[in-house]
Amino acid sequence: MLGFSLLVEAELLIGFHGGAVERGLVSSSASVESAPQRRIRPSRRAVVKGAAWAAPVAAFSVGAPALAFSPSCTDDALLDSQARARMLSGQIGGADLDVIAEVNGVHAQAFDPIADGADSISQDLKTNPLTVEALSAINLNLGGLSGALTTILDFATAQDAGVLNEYAYANENAQSANNPDAPEVGGAGAVGNDGTIALSVDDPNPPALGTINLYSILEQATGPGVAQLVDLIAGLNLDIGAVAGLARLDYVCDTSRGVTEETVDRDYLLAYLNLIIESNLVGDLVSALNEVLPDLTISTDAVWDLLQGVPLLGGLLSALGKGALEVTATVDVSQLTALPIPNSDNAALQADLAAGTITIDVASLLGGAYTGAISPFLNELSPNTRLFVDAPLPTNAAASLVDTLVDDLLERLKDLVSVTVRAGGVGIGGTGLLIEGSLRDFLEGDATAVFRLLGIPVNLGALLNPLLGGIGDLVETTLDTLLNDSGVLQTALTGINGLLSVLFDVLSGVLALTVNAQNNASGSMPDYYEAITPERRYDVSALHLEVLGMLDLLNLAVARGSVGQNDFRA
Repeated sequence: MLGFSLLVEAELLIGFHGGAVERGLVSSSASVESAPQRRIRPSRRAVVKGAAWAAPVAAFSVGAPALAFSPSCTDDALLDSQARARMLSGQIGGADLDVIAEVNGVHAQAFDPIADGADSISQDLKTNPLTVEALSAINLNLGGLSGALTTILDFATAQDAGVLNEYAYANENAQSANNPDAPEVGGAGAVGNDGTIALSVDDPNPPALGTINLYSILEQATGPGVAQLVDLIAGLNLDIGAVAGLARLDYVCDTSRGVTEETVDRDYLLAYLNLIIESNLVGDLVSALNEVLPDLTISTDAVWDLLQGVPLLGGLLSALGKGALEVTATVDVSQLTALPIPNSDNAALQADLAAGTITIDVASLLGGAYTGAISPFLNELSPNTRLFVDAPLPTNAAASLVDTLVDDLLERLKDLVSVTVRAGGVGIGGTGLLIEGSLRDFLEGDATAVFRLLGIPVNLGALLNPLLGGIGDLVETTLDTLLNDSGVLQTALTGINGLLSVLFDVLSGVLALTVNAQNNASGSMPDYYEAITPERRYDVSALHLEVLGMLDLLNLAVARGSVGQNDFRA
């Protein structure tokens, strides 16, 4: 599906006088008033050793308040510094993950005096892969939700190394002439033990993180459309590909310019997001097709007219007579459910008629069709981009998806409709015609055709393909009319359209999915990030999920990295 290394970077040189913090590049000097408001510097991606930055994207530059030059800023300045990483944090189903030891993440601290559990006062490195067993030990306790957390948050088994990792590194050095690069790093998810994103953009089969059972969540929720949606579906899962949230911080002491500044880089990775809907409405569609398709009947008169339009067949048709012509079209309905429709990667909507499910590829739906293993759209979003709101649905999304489903269904039927045109006999010495093949064969000129007059073959040459195409067009038009005029089929399609419309209302008004969630950043950050302290701490999560107004039900940060606050040692 998607790949991994189109990562949005927010690169900041940030200072503070208590004002709001923005994404950007700013330097400061001893005189705040004279500090330059903007300074562009090269991307820090070049600093990251071994990361799979195969396709870098934009770095953003915005003004921010300035740091006054500190007298503690020297080429040998030391800091109390820290970094954190948490694969999961927040609340889900009444479980407060922020106070549960099994998912407490890692916290690196280079403090003097030494922090409990730290390696030393000069540096501290912490790594910890989150385990599925740890999640199994957490119990839900909210309304109708009970049992293990894994009943609604199911991480994929046999994970690739690093998909659930947590990495935090802190050191005492400020960036200076004596220490040209001394960042703190906090990252979770697909982050290696070297503090870099561990996956390649060229990977054609990105690992899965797991699924969140949104149906169970929404059963406990309220809000516009929620009750209607729950009534229309039997299941709703969010299938999440590999994720990563990675933050880096350098506290810079540039004594040659008299500058104190902080450099913060925040990156995220989100391989893919799929919504998997289970509903009896899909079964209604299958039932309608089973009822309608056997009634496909092709006009013998129309086919006879097409044959008469070929001059070389005049003698053959006169010998046979119109009454000898038989035209049949049969549909192998059993094969209609053999493969999803369409059976292709990255389709915005894919229906699995056998399983009774519809899968929505969120990246393709909101960002447009894409090819390859990665959607640039999903991995180039600005901080705090709320899907279905800041990244809105296309116009008439539900109706367009249903129209495309019908087109894909007709495309599948081209291989399942078998057409036979027969008259007389085509054996030795016989007079007759036999044309047969799938609808696609007729449309593409690949149907088999035999014409004999008293045993002598009639070769149509260049006239054959137009004849086959004409019969194919006739069958396709008849099929299209049959489906369009079927009340039972239109009722089934209208039901799916209504389901999608209600789902999209819930996703825009009740269930908030935020990509590249950050504090101290632009965009409408979730409340969870507005509450992060201290002031000069910088967090990033690849994905944040929230039921608006019911944060104890769902208020979940996935793959969260954090750095700071760093301060000069006394």
